[in-house]
Amino acid sequence: MSHPPSTGAENRRIDSWKGIAAFFGRDERTAKRWEKERGLPVHRLPGEGGGVFAWSQELLEWLNSSAPGNEKADPAPAQVPQMDAAVPAHALLVEPVESVAASSTARTRGARKRRATLTWTMAAALLMVGAIVIGISVRSSRPSGSATINVAAAPHHVHDHQAEQFYLKGRYYWSRRTAESLAQAIDAFTQAVVHDSNYAQAYAGLAECYDLMPEYTSMPMSEAFTRAIAAGSKAIALDDSLGEAHRALGFALFYGEWKVPAALTEYQRAPALDPRDEEAHHWYSTSLMALGRMQEARDEIDKAQQLNPASRAILCDQALIHFFTGDQTAAMDRLREIEHSEPDFVSAPRYLAYAAFSQKDYRTFIEQTRRLADLSANAQLLAVAGAAEEGLARDGEHGMLESMRVVQKRYFDSGQSSGFELARTCALLGRNQDAVRALKGAIAAHHYAVLETAADPTFNNLAGDAAFQELIRLITERVYRA
Repeated sequence: MSHPPSTGAENRRIDSWKGIAAFFGRDERTAKRWEKERGLPVHRLPGEGGGVFAWSQELLEWLNSSAPGNEKADPAPAQVPQMDAAVPAHALLVEPVESVAASSTARTRGARKRRATLTWTMAAALLMVGAIVIGISVRSSRPSGSATINVAAAPHHVHDHQAEQFYLKGRYYWSRRTAESLAQAIDAFTQAVVHDSNYAQAYAGLAECYDLMPEYTSMPMSEAFTRAIAAGSKAIALDDSLGEAHRALGFALFYGEWKVPAALTEYQRAPALDPRDEEAHHWYSTSLMALGRMQEARDEIDKAQQLNPASRAILCDQALIHFFTGDQTAAMDRLREIEHSEPDFVSAPRYLAYAAFSQKDYRTFIEQTRRLADLSANAQLLAVAGAAEEGLARDGEHGMLESMRVVQKRYFDSGQSSGFELARTCALLGRNQDAVRALKGAIAAHHYAVLETAADPTFNNLAGDAAFQELIRLITERVYRA
């Protein structure tokens, strides 16, 4: 019987081939091949048909040591495609991890020191991959909303071994979904592209990292989604049969450019290419939820959870969708379980705060908002939580909402908020004109939450307001015209 390796790092037992494969974001056949050909540390329970398990720390150690050390570190220079003048060069650069960490960790973690500066060799490599991605041109005139790539597709490309190891590291860190892990994932995917400039999956990984940056870091949406579209489109140009590239592009088109028809096309292409891609079902479900198509969203998120029952991101989104479709008690219990077992994950307190607010459990709402503010180092959320607590104690629900509105308006007037949350608070207070004004600001800021306006019950009080209905018409016309 194997015992867990002695280590101070977090270590957990992973049971079954399915769980081991999910750890790397791969299928069971690949995990079994790695054990046979590359010495993946898998243990077997005694007895015939006793099953297999692995220790997470041993898997990480295997991942870190599996790249051969005698291969040359610097790949031959890649041919850089001609850059389209329609896109500024800086807009499509793949940022080195130091820069990503500076824009996310430094702003979200404050006192944490930046890591040591990259070596000249690494810096040169990162500049090279930036030059590669510069070759992608995004042309808004294309009716599909997709990007144009100035490279030839290579669907049967054989990956460089070192590049594959970096790609696998990127997949692991991406799955953790924190500001730090996303920065590490970008670094790993970038290294993969440096070693193999035609590695479509690595470009798809970069796209998926940038898709998540606005949610887990302070990277501006306009910057993150532009990069996601560029990297996802290049991945598709290299291998159009890659489902993860289509789902990454669909996510960015949906939330970044509000091109719903084009995004839904990409979302639907992904599971058609790989029906067992849990993230394809996952991301499709959250977009369906934003559109108010709740039963379809529930069907898709349940498929995702069946394919990967260990994903905390899928479990959180599943709980939220189940909450919206009537299973409120079970959903709240699931979110509390995730919060307890994954205390560093921001989705659980975010959803618990939203759910508690909708149930008028304002003390839990304040508690979870404060927890979310602490996890994300968000001063605005902390100020809102403090104002809500003071207002609730002074004058109940109305006092809480009015105190929140004052703080939210201050941030909106100073340009530090899109205005969407202010619009929701004003709607609940019956301040219809102020709600419409703030919602116009959110539309101008291109905040992705605007897509949920028509389905958001917070705005039910504005159903008969002509100005609000005109905004809904404009939003609908805009998102469905592409």
